[in-house]
Amino acid sequence: MARQPKHTAILSLGVMAAGFALTFPIADFVAGKLLHGGFEAGLVGGLADWFAVTALFRRPLGLPIPHTALLPRNRDKVVRSLVNVMENEFLTKDSIKSKVNGYLTPERMLGLAERHLDDGVRAAVQISDYALRQLPLERIVPVLARELRGLLGRLDTAALLRLASEATISRGLDEKALLFLLAKAEGFAASDSVRRQLGAMAAQSLANVQAKGFMGFAVGAFAGFMSEEKLGDMLQNALLSNLRSMQAYPDHPLRQLILAELRRAIEGLPANETALRELNAAKEQLPDRLNLEVHLLRWGEELRSRTLAYIEDGRFADKVVRPALASLVERYKNGPDSLVPALAWLQERIAGIVDENHSRIGQLVRENLDKLDNATLIKMIEEKVGGDLQWIRVNGAVCGFLIGLVLEGINLVS
Repeated sequence: MARQPKHTAILSLGVMAAGFALTFPIADFVAGKLLHGGFEAGLVGGLADWFAVTALFRRPLGLPIPHTALLPRNRDKVVRSLVNVMENEFLTKDSIKSKVNGYLTPERMLGLAERHLDDGVRAAVQISDYALRQLPLERIVPVLARELRGLLGRLDTAALLRLASEATISRGLDEKALLFLLAKAEGFAASDSVRRQLGAMAAQSLANVQAKGFMGFAVGAFAGFMSEEKLGDMLQNALLSNLRSMQAYPDHPLRQLILAELRRAIEGLPANETALRELNAAKEQLPDRLNLEVHLLRWGEELRSRTLAYIEDGRFADKVVRPALASLVERYKNGPDSLVPALAWLQERIAGIVDENHSRIGQLVRENLDKLDNATLIKMIEEKVGGDLQWIRVNGAVCGFLIGLVLEGINLVS
């Protein structure tokens, strides 16, 4: 209860009592009688209003006077009335919906978003950081690995081979592969070991030739004239000459023959049952051979660490979140009507929540009031409205004094 109104009320009552007592000696005079009547009426008015105000909360002077201590005795009625006023007068469904709908307009929402853009950026960064740290990779990775395994199993191997063969031929990769092999073959054929091996093979072949007559004489003479080293040099030079010619001339007959065979083999891969069977088996074994889950988990942890570092050093907020939110706000400012459906949906949801939970407002008020005992409840009410009630006592004393003057004046005139 406010001290100033209470002290003023006590002072007004004291003034009336003092005036009433002090005017007894001069009551025989007209002015004294007039003042005495005024102070008497003011004292009665002040005491009556003190009694009325006190009777709201407790028994005046502790006397068991009927119809006093109204609040404690009628607590249930007061609570019911308060709940009824809250539900049906102050916080009605329509008033709540109207207030909420007044805020849920495109202009207000966009203005709010612009004013609190920094808060939105901080919230988005914090949510992203928290969500990333709490992401259960150990539960996600098996699901992802299972999906990848299924996707790999559903791939059409023949179709993939067909695409690969078409791409290989259209991009000339088959010819490049042939040139690569020819270059490797040239390097291999130019080695000393190959020359010696060719010489030994040629000498052995000549030794195994069975010929008679002039042919036998010629073969024997040739074999005696040519050593293994000479045979190896001759065959190596012939082989290298052909390999170099095949590399140098695209229209070389042998090159074209090998290339045609290579292309037929590549084009026939999609229909090659053996190749398809082996590739399908390899495809099924690939995830296990790669330890797919282990690699995915390691990759996920590395990606999370890099992303968290990116978020924490401020680049995420400055380069991603802020531009994205600012662009979103600007886009809706240029076309605020696009927000109307979303806000209408939100208004409907809030209206549904209000309809479902409006009765809980009264229940909440009742529950909170029921937690208070009478003394605490009276103290709380006196602190909130007691000051205004004390002015009733002041008004009673002052008005009583003025009315007393008028009545006593009428009495004297009559």
